[in-house]
Amino acid sequence: MNKLLLVGFAWTTFLTSGLQHPASGQHQHTAPRTPSQAGEAEAAHHSFLDQERAAIERGEGFGMAMVADRNGYPGPKHVLELTAELQLTPEQQTAMEKLFAQMKAQALARGKELLLAEAQLDQMFAEGRPEAELLQQQTNRVASLRGELRWVHLSAHLAARKLLTPQQLATYQHFRYAAHSVAPAFGAIE
Repeated sequence: MNKLLLVGFAWTTFLTSGLQHPASGQHQHTAPRTPSQAGEAEAAHHSFLDQERAAIERGEGFGMAMVADRNGYPGPKHVLELTAELQLTPEQQTAMEKLFAQMKAQALARGKELLLAEAQLDQMFAEGRPEAELLQQQTNRVASLRGELRWVHLSAHLAARKLLTPQQLATYQHFRYAAHSVAPAFGAIE
């Protein structure tokens, strides 16, 4: 299955399960109708978190920059995947490879910090020391690191767009979205 569609499916499954992403700061406890639905919702939730963690460990965005990608700001990884279709010049390809390498190095470093901060938050509860003030500080640290990691990916999309021609941008959108029948971004005007 196309990775973009898999991420979309994961988000859809996750959001329709009655739960929200932990980074949103909210966790709704919506009672599923049956025990089977409860198990499915929990399994989807844990599967999503496992997939997100694995993507962060690999330096991947896991949808963090989808808002940019879907609105005409392609990411360097996906541009490189479409090198032939976009007819990148050798200079564009070299610049995109450099941008991708920089983004990946930054994402790996920031992701490692994020996962460590998440583990520290978990440890605070596991050790039975959930003091409100310390929890708030650690929660804010996690949120800040998540925002910094997302910025690593979003800023790479901004830089990648500057390397492409209008025709290449249109071709990119066609191959990434029209060819896969993916719906436009939330709130996009058609």
